[in-house]
Amino acid sequence: MTSEPIKSPASSIAPANNVLLIVDAESMLSRYPQPSLEPQNPTAIEKGFIFAVSGTHINKNAINDSKLNLFATNGKNFHLRGRTVSLLAEHSVVFYEMSVGDGGVLSPPELVVHGNLTVPAPDPANPTQPGSHTADDHYWHFTQLAAGVEACVLNFMLIDKNCEAVGYFSWAVEVELTG
Repeated sequence: MTSEPIKSPASSIAPANNVLLIVDAESMLSRYPQPSLEPQNPTAIEKGFIFAVSGTHINKNAINDSKLNLFATNGKNFHLRGRTVSLLAEHSVVFYEMSVGDGGVLSPPELVVHGNLTVPAPDPANPTQPGSHTADDHYWHFTQLAAGVEACVLNFMLIDKNCEAVGYFSWAVEVELTG
């Protein structure tokens, strides 16, 4: 059990709308079994492998159609994170580059990394008492400049349990911002 307080990294940051991109790594690797191993030349993927979940989606299920419909409910700032669907953590995802078009809807994205955070974790010997470990957190921060649609490209890598890249991918997506 830890006695140190777990300080939120967001305590010094303006309120933000959080967006989680969930990558279906196993299905994607089945469809693209020989992905690029060059970060500057990622394999472009089709729709159907990434699901977006956000508190800004009211009464909607996650849809994977290469369109993100976001509604700003908590200011104009957005934090985008990625995770994989993975039972045994066979693969992790890291979004290493995000670019936006010139539609004037989104600010240039910025990678934010908070290091050495205390993260709660269950203690296997006593699961009802929280334990902790340290980890780094990262997300892409961008700001809504206007309502509208912006073309974006997200580049990401799938990483195996040994922290080695098994492939670099690129996903073109339209982001529609309202609110």
